[in-house]
Formats: sequence, structure tokens, C-alpha cells
Amino acid sequence: MAQQKIELRKVRDFSDNLNDTFLFIKQNFKPMLTYVFGIAGLFMLTAAILNGMYQSQSAGIFRDVFSGKRSGGNFEIFSGLYFFIILFSWLTATALQVVVIAYMKLYEEKDKETPLFDEVWSLFRRNFLTIALYNIPIVLLMLIGTILCVAPGVYLAVVLAVFAPVVMMEAESFSGAFNRCFTLIKENFWQSLGIYIVIAIVSSFGSGAISLVVGIITGIMAYFSTDNITYTVGIVTSILNVLGFVFYLLIFVAVTLNYYNLVERYDGTGMVRKLQGLGTNQSPTTYHPNTEEEY
Repeated sequence: MAQQKIELRKVRDFSDNLNDTFLFIKQNFKPMLTYVFGIAGLFMLTAAILNGMYQSQSAGIFRDVFSGKRSGGNFEIFSGLYFFIILFSWLTATALQVVVIAYMKLYEEKDKETPLFDEVWSLFRRNFLTIALYNIPIVLLMLIGTILCVAPGVYLAVVLAVFAPVVMMEAESFSGAFNRCFTLIKENFWQSLGIYIVIAIVSSFGSGAISLVVGIITGIMAYFSTDNITYTVGIVTSILNVLGFVFYLLIFVAVTLNYYNLVERYDGTGMVRKLQGLGTNQSPTTYHPNTEEEY
């Protein structure tokens, strides 16, 4: 028996959002993972290789610690390689975010059919650079709020979490999406905060387990090997680091589902679509808040 597809645009409470997050990933895991690796794979691989190189260089520190030596060689923690890792990790996270939002947008527009790769790729190409540039001031604003006082940083993180979905789903400008986030979050801040905390814990636990395995393998191989094994360490850690990026899907799916929840609470767009489809054999068209009515 075929599984019932998930209706994205509807009101959800705390548990519904979490349950639908895992259910959506379960039902769409294979195509989503295929598109993630097919579209964002280059960023993921580059970030993983750079991270593997960094960890292979740090293997010298493990070896010196276990052998009782004082020197860690010429290894520098904040080297140029370190900042390249940050850059490509940023690009990877943005690419994963855009792929997930594009997939879910098409999933809704195609009446819950599985989107095609070319369709997701087309949306990705049109939005990746925009989201990557828009995310810079958004993240800086969150960091400033966190540095000045933790509470404003947390507040802004919750409010602006749906910024990218607003931009892609509603074709909003930066200022329009920024204001829209504050409008949508009214009376739904604490539920959104709870959803994000739980998903962040689950995702962090999974990626943390991967990082722990990487650290253990690096330490063991560094202790029982010579300098020539560092290349093997780099390869192993690179593969494991790629797997760690998969847990980002949980966060982006949960945030996008919460976007649909917030929009439905504020605009009732899901109900509008159902009313549009009454008395016809066709699926109701996607409703956009900024779309003018045609008569």
C-alpha cells in the first residue's frame, strides 16, 4: 500500500512538526539524498577533503602527545587551510539549505509528486548565490546579538530561521523577507524555539557521533603509524565528514516545515488553495501572498 504523502502547508503543533520532519525525510530520503549529492556534492566533497587534510596534519599533535614529545611540528591551528574549511563549510550548508527548500517547494507545487532532478537544479541555480549573499548579513546579525547578549542572538536566530524559505517560496527581496520573518513569528516564537532546539540536539548528536569516530580514528592511526599514514587518515576522515553533512537535512526540513506552519497560521494559504480547488478536477494552484488575483 502506497504511503500517504505529507501536506506541507498546514497548521502544526510542536509534536506534529517534529513527527512530519522525520516522516518527510523517511518518505523522500532516496531522491533528496540523490539530489543533495548530485547538486551540493562538490561543496560537500571539497569541505570534507579540506577538513581531512586539516585533521591529517593535526595527527602529528596526537602522535607527539601519546609519545610524550613536546613539539607538534609546524602545524598551525588557525592556518589558511582552517579558513578555507570555514568558507566551504559555509557554502556546503547554504547549498544543502537551497536544495532542501527547492525540493519541498516543487513537492508542494507538483501536488506532492516527487520533483525531478532538473527541476530542483533549475531552482538551485536561480537561488544559490542570492541565499549565500543574503545569509552573510543575517548570520553576522545573529553573531552580534549573541556577543552583545545571548538572548538577542537566540531571538534573532529563531525569527530569521525561515528567512531563506521566505525568499525562495515568496520571491521576496532582502528587506521584504526580513520584515516577513518578524511578521510570521508573532505568537509562535516559543513553539518555533522548541522545535529548533530539539532538532538541533538530534542533528548535533548525529554529527557529533561522526566527529567522535573521526577523532578516535585519527588518534589511533596517528599513534600506531608513521608520518606516511597521514594521507590515509585524511581519506578516512574526509569520507566520514561527508556523512556528517547529511544530518543538516534534519534542520533544513524542520525549518521549512515550520515556515509552512507559520504561513498557514498567518495567511491561511492552505485553506485558500483548497477553496480554489473546489468544484474542479484539477489540483488547486499554489497560492503566493504577493500574487495579484486574476479575473
